[in-house]
Amino acid sequence: MSIIQRAFLLILCALNIQHGQKCRLNTRKHFGEPLPVIVRDNKLLEPTDKFGNIDMNYGDILTLSCEGTGNILHPNAKHELPVATISCEGGAMFKNEVWLNSPANFSLFKCNYPPRYVSKRTERLCYDGYPIIEVGYTVRNDFYPLYESCFNEAGYSAIYSKYTQKPYNALYQTKIVRPFFIADNNFGYIPVDFLFSPAGQKGAVAQLVGSAIDNYVTKTEFLSRGHLAAKTDFPLAFGERATFHYVNCAPQWVGFNGGNWNTLEVDLRNHIHIAGYNTIIYTGTFGLAQLNNEVGRRVDLYLYNDENNNPVIPVPLFFYKVVYEPTRKCGIAFVGINNPYYTIQEARQMFFCKDLCRADRAFPWLSWHPDNNNEGYTFCCTVSDFRKTVPHLPPFEVDCLLT
Repeated sequence: MSIIQRAFLLILCALNIQHGQKCRLNTRKHFGEPLPVIVRDNKLLEPTDKFGNIDMNYGDILTLSCEGTGNILHPNAKHELPVATISCEGGAMFKNEVWLNSPANFSLFKCNYPPRYVSKRTERLCYDGYPIIEVGYTVRNDFYPLYESCFNEAGYSAIYSKYTQKPYNALYQTKIVRPFFIADNNFGYIPVDFLFSPAGQKGAVAQLVGSAIDNYVTKTEFLSRGHLAAKTDFPLAFGERATFHYVNCAPQWVGFNGGNWNTLEVDLRNHIHIAGYNTIIYTGTFGLAQLNNEVGRRVDLYLYNDENNNPVIPVPLFFYKVVYEPTRKCGIAFVGINNPYYTIQEARQMFFCKDLCRADRAFPWLSWHPDNNNEGYTFCCTVSDFRKTVPHLPPFEVDCLLT
């Protein structure tokens, strides 16, 4: 074999090796901040296995977008663009010969500022004829939703948020700077930011309970912006940021928010990872929290009265999380009482379904403290039992208990 033939074969081998290479990105290793919105195959990017990996073949294409807040930044970029495509070159390297000088390390793609998420009112309806509002990102005039909210526009309250949770969600991207909540025109003239501030909420609750206010809103116990779909229920930064929307939020006492509710979110995420479930989750609110006013009479809690003097932005009595695994048609409903000022005896009287989580050994993965008032009284039940009291959910068939 001649020297020229050998050289030709070596070149062919090198090309075959290169074109056989795959890309692998990991949610904990390869995603910088501020992260662009990333679209793959006309969907927002998501991991391809339970460990947070995204596997791609050589030549597979991703669309990156910083549209609306700046341009895509990379040391290898020839010029700045708000939206661009890149293709897998192998490992964590990507190319675009028109836009990039040379193959580029994926982890160095960033935006000037975090991309702006938006809400979109759909024509679809949910419980009681309320509209479904989707929250996501617009890229080149196409809207990509992350989750949807069943939203009571008259009462300015989120009924529930619906989203998926899969095994990879436990390996979410870390070190994301928390953005401010946005209302995105869904609250009209109502000063929702101020109402959740320390001064705003204290003033709102004081109008209802009078001089008893200092017994309730304190330095250690107050109303927080309670996420329905949690920040870390999404694997990448653009999904995590989009949860900071007031259609995905309700007033939640801070002890409950950081206590048993947070414990449920963490334990459930880890359990779904270990069990390998692909779930649909409805996280919502129900009922009205009450406090005793200055003369000992129980009053309903709201943060505002609208222009017709109707109370709006209710403080819910219950937060719930219904988890459904559609492949086996199994489900479970977790419920927490959003009021630290009840005794355990009073709280037990509010359990509206047979509690399965205290005595049942089917939930060893759940580490909450269900009888702790500071962390939030909690219980769980079958979906059918839950539906007898809470009518919010759309119809879906449940044949077994999800454990």
